[in-house]
Amino acid sequence: MLEEEAIVIETEGATARVLIEKKSACASCSAAILCHPPEHDYVEVDNIIGAVAGQKVKIVVESEQYLKASFILYGIPVFVFLLSALIGKIAAVSLAGEAYSDLWAFAAACFSTGATFSLIARFQRQLQKSRAYKPIITEIIGLYV
Repeated sequence: MLEEEAIVIETEGATARVLIEKKSACASCSAAILCHPPEHDYVEVDNIIGAVAGQKVKIVVESEQYLKASFILYGIPVFVFLLSALIGKIAAVSLAGEAYSDLWAFAAACFSTGATFSLIARFQRQLQKSRAYKPIITEIIGLYV
């Protein structure tokens, strides 16, 4: 399980919007802006324990869900990019010769990867309704000071 501490900003029904606190290790990490971008620190979570605005809470994401989401977001597009580049190269060489085969391979890879991200975005919108990959508030730590 992946655990983070957060502050509840607002609640609406069984959903809460939280601000994830940056850890001290984030200060020296070169990728910190990706995990905690300054303008997008808010995350929607399931609020099954009834936390209210202003409380400090612990949120949890199941490791299995995290790995599945990582594979969907990173693994599938990389696989599609490489496979479509290979197929594009083979098709271009067999149809038009070697002259512009690299360009056709790159174009096929970019188009296929773009289409893959489009399908992933559609799939993600459907998953938001199911709450399968949403973090969950598991514990109220106290009030934010």
